[in-house]
Amino acid sequence: MRAASPTLRFGPRRTVLVLGALLAWALPALPAPQAERTVKISEDFSALLAGGTIRVSARPLEGEAPAEFAARISRDEAAAAELKKLWPADPAAPVPEISFRDLSSAAQLAAVRALFPADLRSNEFWVHIATSDEPMETIAVWFTGNAANAGEIAKLNGLAGDIAIRGTRLQIPARLLSPAFRDAPAIEDAEPVTLEFGEDAKGKYAVYKLRPREALYSSVVVRFTGRLHAEDVILLALRIAERSGIDDVHGIPVGFPVKIPVEFLTEEYLPRDDPRAVARLKERAETSQFAPPAVAESLRGVRIILDAGHGGRDTGTIHGGVWESTYVYDVACRLRKFLLTKTRADVVMITKDPGLGFESPDRDRLRDGKSRLLLTEPPYRLDDPVVGVNLRWYLANSWLRRPGRDKKPIPPEKTVFISIHADSLHPSVRGAMAYVPGERFLREKYGKRGTVYANYREWKEEPSVLFNRKERVAAEGVSMVLAGRILSAIRDANLPVHPFSPVRTHVIRGGREWVPAVLRYNRVPGRVLLEIANLSNEKDRALTVTRSFRQSMAEAVGRGVIDYFQTRPAESTVVTVASRPDLPAADPAFLRPKPAPIAPATHTPAPALVPTGTPVVVQGPWPPLYGPSKPSAVTPAGAARVPAAAEPTTVVIREIPFLPAVPVEKSSPTKSPKPEATRTR
Repeated sequence: MRAASPTLRFGPRRTVLVLGALLAWALPALPAPQAERTVKISEDFSALLAGGTIRVSARPLEGEAPAEFAARISRDEAAAAELKKLWPADPAAPVPEISFRDLSSAAQLAAVRALFPADLRSNEFWVHIATSDEPMETIAVWFTGNAANAGEIAKLNGLAGDIAIRGTRLQIPARLLSPAFRDAPAIEDAEPVTLEFGEDAKGKYAVYKLRPREALYSSVVVRFTGRLHAEDVILLALRIAERSGIDDVHGIPVGFPVKIPVEFLTEEYLPRDDPRAVARLKERAETSQFAPPAVAESLRGVRIILDAGHGGRDTGTIHGGVWESTYVYDVACRLRKFLLTKTRADVVMITKDPGLGFESPDRDRLRDGKSRLLLTEPPYRLDDPVVGVNLRWYLANSWLRRPGRDKKPIPPEKTVFISIHADSLHPSVRGAMAYVPGERFLREKYGKRGTVYANYREWKEEPSVLFNRKERVAAEGVSMVLAGRILSAIRDANLPVHPFSPVRTHVIRGGREWVPAVLRYNRVPGRVLLEIANLSNEKDRALTVTRSFRQSMAEAVGRGVIDYFQTRPAESTVVTVASRPDLPAADPAFLRPKPAPIAPATHTPAPALVPTGTPVVVQGPWPPLYGPSKPSAVTPAGAARVPAAAEPTTVVIREIPFLPAVPVEKSSPTKSPKPEATRTR
């Protein structure tokens, strides 16, 4: 399929500029000096681009030993050893610059994200926008690690020369990408959107024009502001309606320009020069430095801590007679069984129903109960939701210190924590989503006092937690990857996934932002709170009460964890998972097949200059809005998935060339709101 060239919208005053751009496009491109710039994403990491060469200036994060830092940021042991030789003895001395080829794949991703903020990872490609005239071999090295791939990338993009001129949009197939680029989370929108920005007497705003079958609640408030809870969505929808001059929120015509106050936009929809967008882009680049752990074949030496949310007197949300605590416990038990059967991991459930044990009844509707225990020492009967949620993270931290079944220590990077929940959101919202601990929300020290906690082994081991900067940055980075793998596996199982930013670093509710306590004070580096469904949505609720959905969800989450610990080489996507000696061989159905080769496509290079706000067509396929075409049906294991649409999709280059330079301030601890007894996370 031939990708369309950028559409240029212009009036009489821009005719000369457009003719000049078209003339420059028609003439042979002459190499131009590459822009030189430095982007400082934190006090500890800066990326430099000069003469087509990327270099990084970095130092260990607070709490990170120089040897640990060298091993993390370097390509291999030889590069790490060389870096240690060059490291200055004086901490105040300038640090040496590290060449791009000597960086780890994750550090390379961090540098590229800082220098090229308009780049994105689509479903099948990395989409790169050239910010200057860039040699194809240089691009191949940046994104694939091999200059020999330059010819194939040029051919796939319809380029005859060896230079990608400024503004050229390149699609680099996922099969060629270096591991960190290949594994970066893909965009989730089925069709990226265009926002225009303006300002009036009431302040700055973004304009979105409604499309057919779109509603103010789901297509504007939920999508662009991150609000999900019913009261928040309704109140903000009314405010946006008033600002936009809408009298009837249920009768808005197609194409109507809806004004969204800029202060309510989430970071990804802000103008590139907005301070919040700049800060988030830098945060995302910095957390990209931390890659998933080394390959653990069959998950040998891995510990997986499973937490079924709520329980006991805390039922969680209840809708249509469906108790959250009852059904997420069933999913957790099914996930435990799947992992014990398919892997050699050490699987730990931290709650237990004394009557059921860890068994999953073979029926759709489940009996509700309030007798669940938290498996602390001694066990805690879940009577108080606030105490229960705090003892959960104390227990998770204790498991991080305990040896495995073979009495050998399990490294923190080989441990993951998954807390399973079902949400209560606006009824228009549906599908799975995940929360991870955002670095800027993690308090540096926290602990509980009182006899209610002092009686437990887990509290006695470590009454308070203290996170250094390295731990905070690493937690967001690796947890984002873990959450992405889990949601990708859920989507691959043809189950519903929330279409708009399904992985989030914090909760937005009632005008506050926070990280759930079970993640915030948890020491396990890779930790995720997974919402399997929205029980306020009738279709999600109908799915949740079926055993087939719960089994499919459990297996999908298990596959996502396996993927997280089994990062595959670039040329292969098949990894054999050995079974336990005393159990049947691994089921081939849960191993991901090697993807079909991407068909070559002819592309027309972009003009030498792509103006800000220009719509650009990016080739699909894009992921569907929801998993199943019929939400009430669950695809059996091994069945073919409904293919995603392959139509080209328009995105907007909102700003090129680069991030503006802004001073970086050290983040201060953010006070966490008190957990609410009725809705504890």
